[in-house]
Amino acid sequence: MIKRLTIIAIITGIGHLTTLLSLKYISIYIDNNTIALIGELDSLSLLIVSIVAFGLQLSATREIAIADDWQKEYLITQSARFTLSIGLFLLGFTGFYFSKNYLFFMAPIIALNADYALYGRGKPITGAFVALIRILIPSIALVIGSLFFKDYIVVIFSLSLILGYFLAGIIVSRSLAISYFVKPQIKSLYKYLESVNIGIASFALFFIGIGIINIMSYFYNNETIAVIYIALKLYMIFKGVRRIIVQSFFKELQDIQTTLKVDYFAIIAGTLFLFTIIFYPNVLIQLLVDEKFTYYFTTFLILGVAGFVSSFSTSSGTRLLLKKEDSKYSFNLICASLISIVSGAVLWLFFGDYPYLIAVSVLFGEIAVSVLNIISLKESRYILNRLQIAYPVFIFILAMYPINYLIGQTIFSMIISLLIFGILTFIYTNKRFKINDL
Repeated sequence: MIKRLTIIAIITGIGHLTTLLSLKYISIYIDNNTIALIGELDSLSLLIVSIVAFGLQLSATREIAIADDWQKEYLITQSARFTLSIGLFLLGFTGFYFSKNYLFFMAPIIALNADYALYGRGKPITGAFVALIRILIPSIALVIGSLFFKDYIVVIFSLSLILGYFLAGIIVSRSLAISYFVKPQIKSLYKYLESVNIGIASFALFFIGIGIINIMSYFYNNETIAVIYIALKLYMIFKGVRRIIVQSFFKELQDIQTTLKVDYFAIIAGTLFLFTIIFYPNVLIQLLVDEKFTYYFTTFLILGVAGFVSSFSTSSGTRLLLKKEDSKYSFNLICASLISIVSGAVLWLFFGDYPYLIAVSVLFGEIAVSVLNIISLKESRYILNRLQIAYPVFIFILAMYPINYLIGQTIFSMIISLLIFGILTFIYTNKRFKINDL
């Protein structure tokens, strides 16, 4: 377990570092109006991913993991995705009226990337590498565009998204030894009806995160959208770490002990995410993005709280799916996303145009989905079981305070704090679970 996680963590870490690098460069060299547009394009590309997936990705991953004839499931699923993407392709012509809608032209390329199948076939390391490709190319493009082609950075970013998904799709097909291109068939669209509950849920989940920009951009101004985009990109890196942990043990999450371990590792990540922001806000923000974003510390802090709270229920959604409780999973996410969207609009109406208000709406959504999933699982002592395992981690993280107090808020003290926390957590984890057995 640890070996697999370590390899995946290294690959994923490289991707996150390039994302952070790109955020650093665009926050310094690109104006807020352009950052806001890049944010909307990024969010729109993920919206297309969500529409094409619409339940098929999760249900197909589950079926590919357990079916004997997984190739048949793969081809039917890909045909449905590709057929729907052709319809989305036509929406690209609305770009003559709404410039960012040109991105719908890339829908078929997104649909032909079947990286979900890698996790179903027990190839999480390859899946992590494919994800790296999708992240690496646009991130590098943003860095190059920020430095040398500021006037064309939006176009460069859009083309890099297409290239990233295309290369990822080719790698997946080669890894699974199966065709990249599939034949579109209208009747294959019925496949979506089989997983409509999961589809609605997946679509709803998109708005409890960076997807909320698609809606909030109609309420908040460009400066606010630019700030929340940068903050949510950092937050999505944290959520990406959690997702990788879950995907790495997708097939094993029917076992209660495995879910406890998965949530334990997610809680470690959530604790580290929140308390690094609390104790080293200026160092962390200036390290990752331009120092002007320290003014928006509250926005980052609220997202840190959202990450910490939601880490306790990291495996809950997947467990509901594995139990085939699709309707409950869907209902929970629909309710949570509506809470997130409505609260974002209401907060804007009553309190004004501030990025931290969008962060609060994301926090409300995360709390809602966590509570509803825990209730749906009907597992006694759910929170207490996780607190019983993870409480030493909360004690270890407090080592940051005296170091911060004695040395000050510097990069050196932050590194020392992280090292001490890492060593203490590793020792405890080894004692609690026996690393060699994980």
